[in-house]
Amino acid sequence: MKNYLGFREKLEARQRKSNSLLCVGLDPLPEKLPNYIKGGFGVEWKEIVLWMTDIVEATAPYTSMFKPQKAHYEAIKNGSQILQRIVWYIHKFYPDIPIFLDCKRGDIGRTQQRYRIAHFEVDGVDGINFNPYMGKDCMEHLFDKSNPGRAIVGLCYTSNPSARETQDVVLNDGRRYWEFIAETIQKWAFDIGINENAGLVMAAAYEKSKGSGKIFSQHLSRVREIVDDKLWFLIPGIGTQGGFVEETVKAAYTGPGSIAINSSSGIIFASSGDNYAEAAAEKAKELRDQIREAVDS
Repeated sequence: MKNYLGFREKLEARQRKSNSLLCVGLDPLPEKLPNYIKGGFGVEWKEIVLWMTDIVEATAPYTSMFKPQKAHYEAIKNGSQILQRIVWYIHKFYPDIPIFLDCKRGDIGRTQQRYRIAHFEVDGVDGINFNPYMGKDCMEHLFDKSNPGRAIVGLCYTSNPSARETQDVVLNDGRRYWEFIAETIQKWAFDIGINENAGLVMAAAYEKSKGSGKIFSQHLSRVREIVDDKLWFLIPGIGTQGGFVEETVKAAYTGPGSIAINSSSGIIFASSGDNYAEAAAEKAKELRDQIREAVDS
């Protein structure tokens, strides 16, 4: 009998409670440290912890998930300590909000096992993403049978424009490479036994060419044809990357727990003044409400 709450169940419950599909990215850049904090402790890592936990406090009412990006911590002295303190803070004060680590790991089996321990056990997060290029090992060795509720999410259709160079390559059978990846990750997930906690990184709807007015969301409707509601989607590209909320929701959303729409810099860098937390909260609420309007329309 199941006696744990899986990631997708936790995400669904939080989305219902907060009436939000928003995921807030926690991606600090030391050069953007708010003036109010800078130099306050004389130790950079303590200042960044304060900054990010203030952002957590301010945006928690409007978010369904927090997503720290690993490289933003690896590039800071004592970054692992910073990340772990932020994760601890969220677990302690907002235990119902899942924490997803954006790390995009992908390597041979024994290395993936080390990443599994590093991120789930040491960093303490609830879910991570991976690069599927090296095959099933990349997913299989992140899975721990004793902790089956963790989220393991594969890169599929990403929001950076240059991704089209590789992900849109047409295979001999007419499928695009990203479509093959979506099918393959779903098959791996069910072979391994990850089931509903597996997911895909799928870019938000976007303008095909700048100024054209033509918004492209077919990748989202197509991937729903491929995986139905069996996988959930982490959706980047909204906010400073220019993604479109309404078109994204219409094409991808199937109910609470089916998608999480991420915004990072547009929220956490909303202000560098004394009002940095209030500004972040305002931006998070604004995007939460915009997404909610799209769901209700």
